[in-house]
Amino acid sequence: MVRFMAFMQRSASPQFSLARGGIARLGVLGLLALLAGCEGEVTMDLGTELPADPNITQVVADIRGLEFTKSGGGTETMEFRGSEQVDLIDLADDNGVLRLFTSEQLSEGTYTGVRLLFDEDRADDAFVSTFAGTQFPLNLADSAPASLSFQIEDNESSSESFTLLLDLRKSLSFDEDTDEYTLTPTLRAVESSEMSRIEGNVSVTCLSGTLERGAVYLFQNSDVTPDDIDGAGVEPFATSPIFTVGGGFVYALRYLPAGSYTMAVTCIGNDDEPLTDEDLLFRNVVNVDVDDGETITRNLP
Repeated sequence: MVRFMAFMQRSASPQFSLARGGIARLGVLGLLALLAGCEGEVTMDLGTELPADPNITQVVADIRGLEFTKSGGGTETMEFRGSEQVDLIDLADDNGVLRLFTSEQLSEGTYTGVRLLFDEDRADDAFVSTFAGTQFPLNLADSAPASLSFQIEDNESSSESFTLLLDLRKSLSFDEDTDEYTLTPTLRAVESSEMSRIEGNVSVTCLSGTLERGAVYLFQNSDVTPDDIDGAGVEPFATSPIFTVGGGFVYALRYLPAGSYTMAVTCIGNDDEPLTDEDLLFRNVVNVDVDDGETITRNLP
């Protein structure tokens, strides 16, 4: 299925939002909040990038909320009223962004990281499905928080909004001995108002593999020598499958912060297995700079 569409945020269902006031309640409650004093709030969205294996049709797990890391070493947790089963594949196109929390209060502090929380009591319900109809168990592993930076000060009003991107290509691995998948969530967090995007056509001539099996990898900083996802050395910051659209090939690197990057194409991106060293035969290595909130077109001939 082609997942290359203009960005449009999906409205959240009520069970995912712990906002204190919905649209119908903003008038009176908003005034009361102003009279009562200032407060810090945060809004969080979640999207995903597709796994390397195109045969995967579902990656299902029960999410219960988020854990924020504070600069002093403590944490702050936001949880749903009840955990919700989510198919992460559904969040892999631009229409699939999921609202986790809307204008939710956080305590005073400097926040430096965030990670997804899964429901340990329903961990046995997590699974991966394929086009063949085969269902595999999915183990949920802990991971390091995604970096972010904002501060909430006592008696000062603030509102922060971030989008989290869970890259399944970097997060999902398969154990052939046990026939099980493991999800070790690799997240990045970007301020929603400053998200950038790089997209374009791909017409690389493949010496091995085909563009249908290809991917575009993005690395932080210029003039980086590309490497696969193997847990060592240089690791990609973002990835995009190569999609077939109208007889041509396209890619879209989404939810990026401003910065200088190195891009590269591989025709055998489907072969990349996290924590395993593969030679992906990267080609067409180019540098690209992106500003805040910018969408740029960079074709890869």
